[in-house]
Amino acid sequence: MSRCESQLGPHRGSRQQFEALKEFRAKLERGETLIGIGIQLSDPTSTDALADCVDFLWYDMEHIPMSPTELKVHMMVAHGKGCPCMVRVPGPNRVDGIALPWGMFIKHALDANADMVAVPQVRTAAEVRSIVADCRYPHGGFRNAPYDKAQPRTVDMPNRFSRGFGPTIPMNYGRIPMPEYLDAADKNIFVGVMIETQEAMDNLEEIAAVPGFDCLILGANDLSAALGVPYQNEHPKVVEATDRIIAAAKKNGKRIMFSTRNPDMAKKLAAKGVQIHHIGHDVLAAVGFQTKLVAEMKGGPYIPR
Repeated sequence: MSRCESQLGPHRGSRQQFEALKEFRAKLERGETLIGIGIQLSDPTSTDALADCVDFLWYDMEHIPMSPTELKVHMMVAHGKGCPCMVRVPGPNRVDGIALPWGMFIKHALDANADMVAVPQVRTAAEVRSIVADCRYPHGGFRNAPYDKAQPRTVDMPNRFSRGFGPTIPMNYGRIPMPEYLDAADKNIFVGVMIETQEAMDNLEEIAAVPGFDCLILGANDLSAALGVPYQNEHPKVVEATDRIIAAAKKNGKRIMFSTRNPDMAKKLAAKGVQIHHIGHDVLAAVGFQTKLVAEMKGGPYIPR
């Protein structure tokens, strides 16, 4: 117990730390369809305004030039509203040899208190195993049993858990005892990998069988381009690939997520069992609302863009 806790009693932050993510998982277990929205504006007012509208917030560090400091502040605001945060970290356009550049971005996101990470452009099961390792602290040392023994390398898990230690914010500034925090952090982190390359489709069954991650994410736009039919998300090739991804996820006990700007496509995939949907973002929502409003006020047709 910290000095603050002994004098003032347990802090709300200590109890709240993983509550948003636990509720997210509980909704999945109840069979609910979960809807999130992306945040692109740097002003955290956007997060504050939208957190009560959705099941989670999506922060896209792959395509949006949001700084780590801006991301941290957004997530502080989101957690104040009890809303879990998913961060899509940057991914490589091409992975050759042993280059796995997303590790440092995963570390930044988790130490800034992300509840969930999404990793784009994965291609092999080996890459997914490395992502799982980047999201968990090493075994041994100051850990609750059975994790008090150093983790050996095994055939199934050749990557030792390798998350570096620096969780000032996730530990509620030292108020959460270290063994309690380490075990809770490893248990609660929600890890998703995006299936959006031909190589990932070739290795789909092996990827889906990797232990330690939670979710296959349908990256329909990039996947359609990889299949030779760019941005034709309802092309038979894309539909077939999507059905394969859904089947592989269900077979291996993984969740399925769809990231899109198209609510109609999300509805169709929800009917196929996709539970988690990231639909659009704050800027698109504002543009769509205002475009429709102006068209209605001026008496002209509304043309979605």
